[in-house]
Amino acid sequence: MASFSYANGDEPGEFSEGLFICLVVGSQLGLFVVSSMGAKHASFQSEDETQKAYTMFYNAALILNLVMDIALQTYLSYLQMVGVGAHTSDGRLLGSLDSPQQIFESYPIQKSVGKLLFVYCWPCTFFVPFLAEPLAVQWLPKHLGQYIVGANKKIQGENAEKALELGEMEQGRYADCIFNVILMTCIPFISPAYLAMTLAALLFSHAYLYIYDQIKVLRYVRKFNFSDAEVHWLGMQLFAIPCSILAGALVFKTNQMSSKSDELGSGYLKGSSLLIVVVGAAVVHFVLHLLLLEFVVKPMGEEPGSKSSTPYKEAACSCPATFLSTNPVFCLRSKYVLGHNPPQAMYCPGKEHLMQPNPSCPAYYQGPSSKSAASK
Repeated sequence: MASFSYANGDEPGEFSEGLFICLVVGSQLGLFVVSSMGAKHASFQSEDETQKAYTMFYNAALILNLVMDIALQTYLSYLQMVGVGAHTSDGRLLGSLDSPQQIFESYPIQKSVGKLLFVYCWPCTFFVPFLAEPLAVQWLPKHLGQYIVGANKKIQGENAEKALELGEMEQGRYADCIFNVILMTCIPFISPAYLAMTLAALLFSHAYLYIYDQIKVLRYVRKFNFSDAEVHWLGMQLFAIPCSILAGALVFKTNQMSSKSDELGSGYLKGSSLLIVVVGAAVVHFVLHLLLLEFVVKPMGEEPGSKSSTPYKEAACSCPATFLSTNPVFCLRSKYVLGHNPPQAMYCPGKEHLMQPNPSCPAYYQGPSSKSAASK
């Protein structure tokens, strides 16, 4: 991608773009694996904390990878265009520009960075990873498990169940969506010609994500319950990043519009002053965003807790997951120490039909199979 000058209308070929897509998707897959392993090996007390750590690790790694990748590609593209004698819109040689602001605002660089960033967004980040996810995460493990269990008669009982069980629902989609929006908010810094295309690609990919996740929740994951909104709250805080990038882009484009039409980098702010104001606007917006979330949004969303008046017996009749049925130590004591008959069954999603009531445990939930057996 960086070996093309873009100066005379040259565009990278299909092979170059395909190779670039593979490199970007491969790097993101590697970052996903490393972030997941880091969050899991941190041994947090709750799954929510693990998901929060993964979201922060993954977003930080993706942002760093984006900055390094685009910066390197832009620099190599600049050297290539200088080597072939690329000209700016006013006829000057690109190599004759003496300030980074003029270089970045020149048409060849704007087109080069815009093309790189657009390909980075679509289809590298917005679509390809999520297009492969149903095949790699849902269909392939399921059919491999069926083949292995069917071909090997030694795999029985619990081992067979583990080979065929569905995956767990995770909240890592926050990291994916937030990074997609971060990429989208980088587009206003460059030529606006890519804005509509990138926004359309973002809307299409997120519509696909919504449909896929809806099917995934209903058909391809085990029963789950997110008891609080900690990861959702972290997502709202991380959303301050794309909003602050937009604030910086607004300052940059406003200054660019104030410049003379025939002179690059002639806006009201120049050089380091422009950089300081752009970064300052982004930082101020970031802080204000977090303050509004903490002192305005959070108090409005808090509801006073109310104690349930439902007796334990009544609640346990309709809910198989209780304090006792989810405690493996008590289930063992019920069977081997206390001698309950039937003992307190361990709650396992998908096996509620095996649970039998015994008020002496106390166990009150009666599964469908035990109900039919009792009626017979």
